Amino acid sequence: MIGRLVVISPCRDEEQFVELTLRSVVNQTRQPDRWIVVDDDSSDATPDIVSRYATAHPWIELVRRKRGGERHLGPGVVATFNTGLVHLGNDPFEVIAKLDCDLEFEPHCFAAILAHFDAPQVGIASGTTYLKVDAKLVSERHPPFQVPGQAKFYRRGCFAEIGGLQPIYGWDIIDETDARRHRWITLSDPAITLVHHRLRGATLGVLRGRVVWGWGAYAIGSHPLFTIARGFYRMAEPPWILGGLAFLWGFFSSYFHPEIKRTDNRDLIRYLRREQLYRLFHANRLPRREKD
Repeated sequence: MIGRLVVISPCRDEEQFVELTLRSVVNQTRQPDRWIVVDDDSSDATPDIVSRYATAHPWIELVRRKRGGERHLGPGVVATFNTGLVHLGNDPFEVIAKLDCDLEFEPHCFAAILAHFDAPQVGIASGTTYLKVDAKLVSERHPPFQVPGQAKFYRRGCFAEIGGLQPIYGWDIIDETDARRHRWITLSDPAITLVHHRLRGATLGVLRGRVVWGWGAYAIGSHPLFTIARGFYRMAEPPWILGGLAFLWGFFSSYFHPEIKRTDNRDLIRYLRREQLYRLFHANRLPRREKD
């Protein structure tokens, strides 16, 4: 059984949704031992809302990060998370989670996720995310081995072995790929529902957000054939056609934009591309995991 859980939440301008996340965490049957909410220079009431909860619950800590400028997904999120990691210090956690502040979930959520870590080979785990559209929940469509970046729980040993989170676009794909490269299992449990109140990247506008997804695919070293297939896949969801085209534009235009940094781990890129080509021709399944 997992002993100590810490959670770090990068947060900026989330006054519309942050209280849903705060209530969800406070109501957990398995509360975190520490929850560090890093406010990334919000211009709204986000830090005031978090501060009220921190006053009532000593295990919630508000950290203010002064940065300014426009909101940056990818590298900016990781930089904000790492601010919380520094604040955490030498905490002897067994599992560390990165949790967004626009989520809502049932009281059993954390306990159910942590139960997966009873299997020693599980390195990263979470539930399955659904986007709330009006009164309906719509799947955000990720395979069971892909762990949603909005809520990722890492075993300490796995987190250390992958070197934490890389400050690049697509960090939430490269981390779990590197975990599998180091022979950890990554999973998202379909029985655990996480309600996401905002489409990924929507803070930048839906099409701009899809361009950022394309930057991420480039930054992690995705194979162009897999990326093209992924673009067509994303054309079959709102915003119809245009979302997939924006994703592909983001990917291919990145070759001409040196400011979009690509991971320099060539072994990791080779592993990622082998996985992607296998998935492309095997119904999006991973290669069979060899026995230890």
